Amino acid sequence: MSGQNNTLVITRMNVSNLTDKQLDSFRNAMEKFMKIRDNRGYSHMAGLHGAPDWYCWHHEGNYRNIVLRARLFLPWHRAYLKCFEDYLRDHDASAAQCWWDWTSPLSHTQGIPKAYADPNVGTKPNPLFKFHMSIPPQSDPNLPDNASIDRDTIRDPDLPRRLPNTSDIERLYEIEDFGAFSDALEDNFHDRVHGWCGGDMSDVTTAGYDPVFWAHHCNVDRIWSIWQLRHGNSSMPPDLLNLSLPPFRYTVREVLSIHDLGYEYATTSSEVKL
Repeated sequence: MSGQNNTLVITRMNVSNLTDKQLDSFRNAMEKFMKIRDNRGYSHMAGLHGAPDWYCWHHEGNYRNIVLRARLFLPWHRAYLKCFEDYLRDHDASAAQCWWDWTSPLSHTQGIPKAYADPNVGTKPNPLFKFHMSIPPQSDPNLPDNASIDRDTIRDPDLPRRLPNTSDIERLYEIEDFGAFSDALEDNFHDRVHGWCGGDMSDVTTAGYDPVFWAHHCNVDRIWSIWQLRHGNSSMPPDLLNLSLPPFRYTVREVLSIHDLGYEYATTSSEVKL
C-alpha cells in the first residue's frame, strides 16, 4: 500500500524551526487527515504499527507469527513514514512531516515540543496534542480480555534533562556496522524516548496514535540518513536487500535512498523557541 507518488523532493524540517504559516499548514493537513475514517486516514495508518494490525518491526522481529528474524526496524519505519506522508499530502500537497530533535538544548528545557504540547491553538483544539483512538475488541495477547480502546491518547513525560544528548548521538555516528548501529539507535534512543514520553507512547499497542510518534520517528530516520552519508550502505547485509516491508510495497533496497523516496531533511540549525 502507498499513497501518491511524489516527483519533487520535499524537505522535512525541525518542528521548532517551522514558521507560523508552515506550522498552521501542517496542523490543518493533520486535522483533515485525522477525520478520514477509511484506509486513507490517520487512524488506519496508526493502527498498522500496533493495535489492531501489528505490522511493526522491532528488535529483529515483528508481532506476527513469522519465522523471519531480521534487522528491519529502520527500513520498515522509513517505509511507514513515507506512506504516512503520502496520505498526509493528499490534504496539502506542500505538507511534509517534521522532526523532533530530542537532543537539542530546547528539548532539554521544554521536553515535548510546544507545537505538540499545547492543548489548544487559539480557541481550537491542537490536532498535534492528542488523537481519539477507536480500536474495536480483538483477540490479541497485548490487549487483555479482548478489550476495546475508545479514548484520547495521553502522555506522561519524564524530566526534560533525561532526554538523550548530542554527545550520545555523536558516539552513535562512529559505529561503522549497520547492524550494530541499528541496534544501538533502537535500544538506546528510540526505545528510550518512547519510554520517556510515557502514556500511550510507551506502549507499542497505542504508540502510533499519538501525533508526536511521527515527529519522534522522523528524527530516528533522520539520524539513520546522516549515518548513511558518513558510512554508506556497504555494511547492510545483502540478504536483507530484497526483503519486502509489508504492508507497504517497498523492499529494503528501495528505501535506502531518501532522495529516491522524494524527501530530505533540513540541515540542523539554531532552534527558534516558539
